[in-house]
Formats: sequence, structure tokens, C-alpha cells
Amino acid sequence: MDTRDDRQLVLACRKGDEYAYRVLLSRYESYIYSLCFRLTGRREDALELAQEAMVKIVMGLDSYQINQPFKPWLRRLVINTGINFLRRRSPDLLSLDQDIADGLTLGDSLAAGNSGNPQMRLEWMETRQALEKAMEELPPEYRLVLTLRHQEGMSYKEIADSIGIPVGTVKTYLFRARNRLRQMLKDVYGWED
Repeated sequence: MDTRDDRQLVLACRKGDEYAYRVLLSRYESYIYSLCFRLTGRREDALELAQEAMVKIVMGLDSYQINQPFKPWLRRLVINTGINFLRRRSPDLLSLDQDIADGLTLGDSLAAGNSGNPQMRLEWMETRQALEKAMEELPPEYRLVLTLRHQEGMSYKEIADSIGIPVGTVKTYLFRARNRLRQMLKDVYGWED
């Protein structure tokens, strides 16, 4: 097991150390895939996006500022790659769990979905499907900020820094996205506030 920290590995990569590339990528492989899956909502798309992101990471290591933490740089690169990926694809690639609809945590959502109570499980599945369908109707930038906020748990500032927009714009996108979701769910599914 390689004990070098990220910065040491990046410096080794910049010198052409192929082993350092493998160590660095394997260290973050599951994180990259997890983030890609949360952005796309589909296993196949997540794998394709993760591969594309890893290539960009390797090619972009020279742009990494060695005095800064590595993981935020990597996250921003993966998210930017994801934004471009989603723009090239159909707009229905993002999904979002029930937690946005009613303020539940992801753990609460999973507990409800895995509950032994068939009625609760059915309601959870219907809620999730309705929310995912409503999410498909949102513009990609709204879906992206919702995903980063509610699935990735990022702050407004982290989202703004990650995708290169002002904090105010992040708040506006979230506000508009939530309102649109609420209205769509009321109109189509008869949900009430």
C-alpha cells in the first residue's frame, strides 16, 4: 500500500510515475463513481462519466494547485465533466430521492423504502417515481444544484465554487427548482404542501 499523500502522488504523476497515477485514481475511484452516479442516476451513464472524468483528471493534473486540497479540485473537475456530459445527453439523466419532497434524510428514505410494511414501501416507491418524473422536467442546472445540495450535502458556497456560479445564483436555482417541483407535484399528482 502506497503511503504517499495526494500532493506527493500528484508531484510523482507530473514526473511521469505511472504507478502514482494508478494509486491516485484507485484512491478516489469509488468516490468518483458515487458522485457520477448521483449526477446521472444510471449505472451505465455513471460508468461512462467516471471514465471520462478520470481521463480529465489525469490530463488536468498540471492545473491542480499543489498548495490546495486535492479532493475539492477533483470534485469540481468531476462535476464540471458531469455538467458537460449531461448537456450532451438527454435532460432526464438526474434523479433525486424522496428527501427533497418532504425533508427526510436519505437514511429515512432508505428505511421507508426497505420497510417490512408493504403499504409504506409502496407509498415510498410511488413518491420516488413521482419525484423522479417531476425532476425530468426541470432544466439541467436546477437538477444539478438540487442533486449537489440534497444528495452530495454541499453548502451553497461549495456548490457555487464547484460549478463556477455565484452563491446567489445557486440559491435562486434551488428556490425555483423547489417551487417548480412543488407545483408539478401538485398539478400532476395532487400533492398538497
